[in-house]
Amino acid sequence: MTAVTDWVARPADRTYWVRDADRWETKSPGWQDLPDAKINLKVGGPNSPSYGAIFVATFSAETLVSSGDNNSVVWLDILFGGQSPEPVSDNHRFSSAAASAEWSSHTTLRIIKFEPQFNQQDVSAQVRVSPSDNIGTAGFQNWVLKIERYNR
Repeated sequence: MTAVTDWVARPADRTYWVRDADRWETKSPGWQDLPDAKINLKVGGPNSPSYGAIFVATFSAETLVSSGDNNSVVWLDILFGGQSPEPVSDNHRFSSAAASAEWSSHTTLRIIKFEPQFNQQDVSAQVRVSPSDNIGTAGFQNWVLKIERYNR
């Protein structure tokens, strides 16, 4: 395993956030957008805050996962303009079913870097979730998505 390190020796240039206290549940497997868990972002060109940027995303939520065999999971990722941030994986398990399903709190962190560019690019952040095939119910409530932007 090779760890990649990078650092920024200053506070974020901008911090964005969106939150929702309402409960959202799904019984459908497969990737789907978490409603309203989106932050519009742009890089490049003179009409965006910077020509390039490093974005650090933190997502936290209370989740509930249930299934008949207590073997279900909910995967979660935060896409930036459709691109997966680091760490890139096809196994971002966010929450798992338990014998007695109850709400529990979970947090994930992702980071992505966009090199400086002259053409403007939409790199909006969107939280996506994917309940496993044998899902009973996957629920989210009291969630917050925070993006820290470091201009380049």
